[in-house]
Amino acid sequence: MVEDDPTADRTPRDVLLGSLLGRLREFVASPLTPGSHVLRGLLPPTAMDRGATVVLWDGQDLGSTYALEIPLLDDDGEEIPHDNFIAALRACIAQREALGPPSTDTVFPVPVLDARRHFLNTVDSPPLTLADAVYLPLLSLGSANDPASLSEDVEEEAGEVEWRLLGFMLVDERYARYYVRWTETGDVWGLDFCMRDDAGRVDSRGGTADMIFPVLASSHDLERFQRPVSDNRCQAVFDLTTWC
Repeated sequence: MVEDDPTADRTPRDVLLGSLLGRLREFVASPLTPGSHVLRGLLPPTAMDRGATVVLWDGQDLGSTYALEIPLLDDDGEEIPHDNFIAALRACIAQREALGPPSTDTVFPVPVLDARRHFLNTVDSPPLTLADAVYLPLLSLGSANDPASLSEDVEEEAGEVEWRLLGFMLVDERYARYYVRWTETGDVWGLDFCMRDDAGRVDSRGGTADMIFPVLASSHDLERFQRPVSDNRCQAVFDLTTWC
């Protein structure tokens, strides 16, 4: 169970909020849902048994503002897996009319809908779009390191992580390619992960890319999956679609 230590500089709840803010801050300027809904604010919980408040608006009219209260922990007091977090939040937005009457925030004049139960019921298997499938490997492959610093210590910092994510491309509806530099050798590789399963459904298993890829690379098993294709942005391309 995740519990706060009042004597610590950063409580577990602070860490969860920091992680959530890192996930959501891109939506301050970019729509969270097609054509609307950008982030106006993220408010910490008002009490230990409450969730964080995600404040949304259309980016033009402050009168369009409303908020969703979402949980930081599951029913067992454990951290919620964040692989499907954004998709679950979008599902709550789509179903907001069914969330019941809003309350008013205790500080700001904003209507707040309690989305905690709907979020928990959705987060394990939310409705995913193709864009979500592209995003999940970006999230997992990018979690091993922060963006490289443009400093004199960049080479030293690079040696502290196994890989760095350099770029990506959605090739077609079936798979996307993610470019990584393996820091041990300096090689740049293209990693192909599936976007849809055999039945054509959007596939979320690319979220495990950070578990699959480093194991194969460290054990030198990655070569077995090399594809005979030419890509001048990398030394080799590896087909990991069967692993995700």
